Amino acid sequence: MRYIILAVLPVLLLLSSCNGRTEQADEAGDTLLLRHARNLTIVEFPDRTEVTLLNPWDGTGVLASYVLVDKSKAISGKTNSSSQSSGSGRMLVAVPLHNAAVFGSVHCALIHDLGADEAIGGICDLEYINQPELRKAVAVGRVANLGNSIQPSLEKLVDLSPDALMPSPFENSGGLGRIERLGIPIIWCADYMEHTPLGRAEWMRFYGRLFGRGEEADSIFSIVEQRYEELAAQAKNAKTKPRLLPEMPWSGQWTLPGAGSSSTKLYEDAGADYLFANLEGNGGIPLSTEKVVDKGIGADIWLIKHHGRLDRRQMVSDTPLLASIKAPIWWCDTSQTLLYEETPFHPERLLENLISILHPELGITSRWNYFKLLEE
Repeated sequence: MRYIILAVLPVLLLLSSCNGRTEQADEAGDTLLLRHARNLTIVEFPDRTEVTLLNPWDGTGVLASYVLVDKSKAISGKTNSSSQSSGSGRMLVAVPLHNAAVFGSVHCALIHDLGADEAIGGICDLEYINQPELRKAVAVGRVANLGNSIQPSLEKLVDLSPDALMPSPFENSGGLGRIERLGIPIIWCADYMEHTPLGRAEWMRFYGRLFGRGEEADSIFSIVEQRYEELAAQAKNAKTKPRLLPEMPWSGQWTLPGAGSSSTKLYEDAGADYLFANLEGNGGIPLSTEKVVDKGIGADIWLIKHHGRLDRRQMVSDTPLLASIKAPIWWCDTSQTLLYEETPFHPERLLENLISILHPELGITSRWNYFKLLEE
């Protein structure tokens, strides 16, 4: 299998086992200036790139560490390092990747944006992928359907023999089980745990370097950052802050973004008064429907993401408490749009859409109409 090459690459690095950082007394790398990402560091050396992912759940530990080495230089023995500590926990990854197993549609979309579609060898959760090119690639057999991202097919992974796996980590999930024993490098995609939209988007600079598209990723992010900050500055000129209620209940609970989440920051930058902005937590916080409705009665705008057609009468029929919320509904049909695929790494598109909804008086016309007014 191709990933076995990684075990015999003539590139051995001297690593520190105590903190996951490379100890190099005779050289200094160039640390990339990351203005927004908190849980990521990238240091570039002449013969490698060292990447450290901080553990987003404890704030002090390291989730994973990688040494990215150019495939051609590694195989020809042109690197300068000479030894590796077995206790370091730092994963050696030969780049650019050319046969990656990508677990999330978000990262598939980014790889497409970077012009590296051919490097996707397998994907998970096909039913949630709306990219037509990728669905066609699966249909003709060029890209393998690996099944569910929580428990992908071990047999199909072995057949694919990918050069890396790209799953998203979850707190206390227990990892990937038997799949981790295959020896394939696991690139933990923890970008979703960043606290700001631009913080998450900045992770594209790491992913770009995995696929030999580092310069492209830097360029795209620079454009994303500039546009996002321009829009946020315009939203500050709005004279009002409409009260915003997001999401809807599911199985008796209403999950809302906490104060430390990137969604809450996005609502703030769009000039909204998010009704639960002080909700303690970084991710999605489950609340009772009664508690949300009690405050949601005062909303000016109700923003809902829903897979498939949305019907307010049916919502009220299913959950009578919702009848108390009179705010107009702006909804996104996630089965028909690329909201989940595009906006994590292009938050400026969603910000533009939200500002056009919240503040039509600013005259910002959105080219990205993920949300539309629900006709009732």
